[in-house]
Amino acid sequence: MSNVIPVNTHDLYNTISHEHLDGLVSKAIGEFPAAGLNLLECADGRWFVEVDYGSAFDHLAGVSRPTITPYTEPVFFQSEAEALRFAYTCIKQVYPELENKDLSEYYSDEIDV
Repeated sequence: MSNVIPVNTHDLYNTISHEHLDGLVSKAIGEFPAAGLNLLECADGRWFVEVDYGSAFDHLAGVSRPTITPYTEPVFFQSEAEALRFAYTCIKQVYPELENKDLSEYYSDEIDV
């Protein structure tokens, strides 16, 4: 168990909403994933991807990892669609069995990715 106090990215980046992406992974692979990502929206219109739980995404550049020190800023995107495309790429790296799946079929928001 880690003694690291996670960075509060909700305060740091003034997030106003977030979406858990583990549900779409669960639907796509048929079981609950060992690691999950969140898609976060900031008040200034930026979006980013963050590790929600597990460690499988910890090696991927551009993803917010609030429990990893030193903390490095994530890549910020100007739209939800851009951030979601990045998240799909990350998910397919960690879950290669999803490489040929259209993950947008499992996402509940109505956006074009």
